[in-house]
Amino acid sequence: MRFRNLTFRYVLLTITYLLLNGADCSKSKNEPTCYISDEFKSYGVFNEGSYWVYHDQFNNIDTVTVKSSIHSIIDGPYSFPMERYEISTISTIRDETRYIALCRDNQLMCSGFSILETMNLPSVQFFCCCDEGTRYENLQYVNQLDSMVINDETFYHIKIFTSDSVNVHSLSKLYYAEHIGLIQYEDYESNSWKLTKHNLSQSN
Repeated sequence: MRFRNLTFRYVLLTITYLLLNGADCSKSKNEPTCYISDEFKSYGVFNEGSYWVYHDQFNNIDTVTVKSSIHSIIDGPYSFPMERYEISTISTIRDETRYIALCRDNQLMCSGFSILETMNLPSVQFFCCCDEGTRYENLQYVNQLDSMVINDETFYHIKIFTSDSVNVHSLSKLYYAEHIGLIQYEDYESNSWKLTKHNLSQSN
């Protein structure tokens, strides 16, 4: 009888140990880093000093400059290591805006920009790696054009998004070109801002 009790205790301790070990949420050191796709970077990640100049139909000017671009790998005990960019831009009409780009390991949104500390833009400005019609928060990916001409300059691989946020200051439509970024956007007052000048650099 005593032998049975000892055996039962050993079995119980072993099961408890295995259960506790299996419940450990910490990540294994062998888990791969989730990197932001090259596709996403080609549309949205630019080096410090890059700038875009936009004009609307009334010849108002908006100059957007990358003030800083910080790259890092986030590594915590309860998640995969993830690639991250924090990009700060300064605009002549919207002041400073900070964007966070983070690798997301899911089919809906592999990467996206979340906008911090601003009230006049959508919370998510761009996402990628998805099918036409895909929606993420307030944005919907409409489609992709092979090319688009603005002010006699041809841009390629254009991704188009629409926004229907309840925020009245949300942008209504955005056009992104590969290796150029935002080339045209239409605001909530139906003003159309088009890229007229740019000086850009991207990391390899």
